[in-house]
Amino acid sequence: MMTVGIILAGGKGTRLRPLTYFRPKPLVPIGNRPIIDYVIDVFIKHGITKILVLVNYLGESIRNYLVQRNFPKDIELKVLNLNSIDTADAVRKARHEIEGDFIVSMGDILSNINLSNLMKFHRKNKGIATVALKEYENPLEYGVTLIDRNDRIVLFLEKPLSYELYLTSLAYHKSSIKFLHGNLVNAGVYAFKEEILDIITQNPHLLDWGKHVFPYLLENNYPVYGWIMGKSYWLDIGNPSKYLRANIDILSGSTFPIKPIGRYLHGIWTMGDIEIRSNAKIIPPVAIGNGVIIEAYATVGPYTVLGDNCKVGKSAIIKRSVVWEEASIGENSKIVSTILADNVLIGKNVSIIKSIIGKNVVIEEGVTLDNIAIEPKTRILAKEKLKEVMSIN
Repeated sequence: MMTVGIILAGGKGTRLRPLTYFRPKPLVPIGNRPIIDYVIDVFIKHGITKILVLVNYLGESIRNYLVQRNFPKDIELKVLNLNSIDTADAVRKARHEIEGDFIVSMGDILSNINLSNLMKFHRKNKGIATVALKEYENPLEYGVTLIDRNDRIVLFLEKPLSYELYLTSLAYHKSSIKFLHGNLVNAGVYAFKEEILDIITQNPHLLDWGKHVFPYLLENNYPVYGWIMGKSYWLDIGNPSKYLRANIDILSGSTFPIKPIGRYLHGIWTMGDIEIRSNAKIIPPVAIGNGVIIEAYATVGPYTVLGDNCKVGKSAIIKRSVVWEEASIGENSKIVSTILADNVLIGKNVSIIKSIIGKNVVIEEGVTLDNIAIEPKTRILAKEKLKEVMSIN
């Protein structure tokens, strides 16, 4: 049985900027919990007892967060900053901590994947590696995989162009490919034999699993298998639109048993003490953090997350949005399909639609923002109207 699990948590999260300038991607909250919490929970649920969190960018923030978490006594968790260049390089430099076959997961995915079934499949087929695969409508932004009728991977394309997929389909048209049309994507979760550590150590040019290691294994005829995760929920939190979608999905229950943190009642998750003034309206599903104040006649929801110590002003409207900690939304303001980072201050009569607002931004009275991203520590002056300065997608 595999007992070692590795979480790759060293990326810069550039596609999630401006949210990730001051907070590493694994600590970005979904349903008021950091993404990495859900990955760790899945590991523990499926029998992983030694967890290595490999960090780099803003790694101390991740270490400081995990140190204060209370894990079961039989769980050994280590945070390692090994100054790695890429994903496979990180595991190579951590090999002194790894014994036996092991699991690797990216630290920026939300999934209720059944790791036990993945490990069972891996043991049965006895391959050097098993890649978790997910059927996906638009696979071009991910590593696309073709498998034969025995579930052995025959081709792996890391984030291919559309014409590459077309030519590949033509090339394999008459072969025994199980999924011809290239809709199986690399889900960022792998099972490995311990032998893989020798291979990547002997080949230091292999830096990334998708770009280098898997193609190398296939070229040298190592048995690499693909395990299709079926109907399990999976989403890569790659950009702001997917981040917003992940929060909506967790509120809607489509990620079950993964759910927001807090007490649950009638579609509302709450943490600690909150104050809801008279005639304020909460429309489920929503998640509300500790210390939140919602003033009279304000409307929160549906599909909205409020972090700790947020304040929603009188008659303000917030829907299909995620608001991080210590944010303040002014009277009569409207926030729709938007992400607000920590300590954002919004004045009265502000309208923000389909936008992403960085940490410590101040938006003065009467401002209108539509489909833009605002860098941290920016001040938007009163009554400005900004549109499509930077798409959040």
